[in-house]
Amino acid sequence: MFQFFKKNKDRFPVETDDGNVYINGDKLYYQDHGYEESVDLSQLKYAYVEILGDRPFLFLFDWHQHYICCLQQGFSKAYKQLSKRFGFDDAAFFKIVNSNKEQKQRIWIQSQGKNYRILDKNFEDYTEGFEILSTPPLFISWDTLYIDIKKLNVGTLYKSNFDIDYYKFNFPVRIGSLIIDELEFVDDNDRKEIAVQSFFATLNDGKNTDASYNELRKLWMDEIPTDVDDAGYERKDQKYLSFDLDGIALSICYTYDEDQYDDGCTSLSISNYRDYTAIILLERYDLKPEFTQVISFHSHLQFAPDYRSNSKVTAKPKHIETLAGHKQTVYFNKETNRFGFTSDQYAIEFDNKEVEQIIIQNVLPAKGGGYAELSVKLLGQDYSTTIFYTNQNELDEYAKPIEDLLAIPVILPEPYYNC
Repeated sequence: MFQFFKKNKDRFPVETDDGNVYINGDKLYYQDHGYEESVDLSQLKYAYVEILGDRPFLFLFDWHQHYICCLQQGFSKAYKQLSKRFGFDDAAFFKIVNSNKEQKQRIWIQSQGKNYRILDKNFEDYTEGFEILSTPPLFISWDTLYIDIKKLNVGTLYKSNFDIDYYKFNFPVRIGSLIIDELEFVDDNDRKEIAVQSFFATLNDGKNTDASYNELRKLWMDEIPTDVDDAGYERKDQKYLSFDLDGIALSICYTYDEDQYDDGCTSLSISNYRDYTAIILLERYDLKPEFTQVISFHSHLQFAPDYRSNSKVTAKPKHIETLAGHKQTVYFNKETNRFGFTSDQYAIEFDNKEVEQIIIQNVLPAKGGGYAELSVKLLGQDYSTTIFYTNQNELDEYAKPIEDLLAIPVILPEPYYNC
């Protein structure tokens, strides 16, 4: 490899750009739009060489995307260090980096072992759940709640590089006739007394090819017959299929580097679309009419909060119908100092003391249509929770009455265009 560099050192692009590319330990540093960025080389997953416009780039992925211009000062020295450490495909790199055509090619990918296997015996318990291959094995229903799964002590909570909470099972898992080494879910669902809404895994055939996708496709096409045209697509850049199992969707996806980047793995996701409204829609008589004031909305509003993910969503109190009939409302309970917004069946409730402001935002028609959005911003949060969508300016007349009722600021920011 060193002889190759010596013979072809003049084939590196001339380093005419400002900036400095260098390596210090497990970090590679480079300039991006005037800011110094870094790549965690201990987490490197794959590398590409790419021509964008007429400029050559080294693309590195360490859970973040890094485009490192090959024209920056110090690039050739840093590349040699990278190639020595990881074993880059130098022939491919120099072929692409010295061309004028927009193109890309993978020059390295992290080696991984095969992390799944398909059993000879057919299991038909897909719709029921999955089996943890502990000693003894433990079968878990798809309907098991977040809080209950964690009580089983068969997994570990951890925090990702993006500061997101995950739960990973400590044992291999059997799903039908497929055994996978690892299965996990994102543990950020605000409502915990509901079944886990999605699981995921990343499957590798040990050679970083699409064989993992093809093997699962064959298995599930045989065991869960599905029409490709109804269940997904299989294009040159990406293949995706979803298999429906009584409200549980098993989905597989493989991405090629036609338009994106190929990590050599099949993404497996399991989504729960089953109806769990029974845990929410329990009759509520806790709201007393003598302590409750309401403002009724004259038109139908689209209620945005999802009971599956938002723990503040509850059943609409029965006495709201006594006070407002079937109209949607904002109500205030003087006894508890709580207020809520209603749909036909649901309500979302807040404690007055936790709310900073209510926002009515009008959006003007442009490329998209115009509309209005009502949202609630809690103290200490940098985002707001959308409650209603409706027609543009339809909520304006309610701003002062809501502010007077709740003693919470209601603001109407300057409208912006839906571009």
